[in-house]
Amino acid sequence: MQKLKPLLYGTDWCPKTTGFRNYFQLMGISYEYFNVEKDPDAEQAVKDMNNGKIKFPMVVIGEKKLKNPSIQDLNIALNSYGLLTQEAE
Repeated sequence: MQKLKPLLYGTDWCPKTTGFRNYFQLMGISYEYFNVEKDPDAEQAVKDMNNGKIKFPMVVIGEKKLKNPSIQDLNIALNSYGLLTQEAE
């Protein structure tokens, strides 16, 4: 069975989006990245999650939708789906 992949919505110029991308790679977590400035479907998905507003970064893990989460909140969501296999600092 393939593991659930977190979905990351953001932009290439956003430092926090870049930080999450680096964090997922460091922790060995396979994820999908969507640039809301280059992908109209991703932009619409973010708007749908935020009452018509573009807010990022957004991380979606299963049923959990996290708007600009802290690393602690991200780790809680990752753990709840068994995706955090390395020890997070």
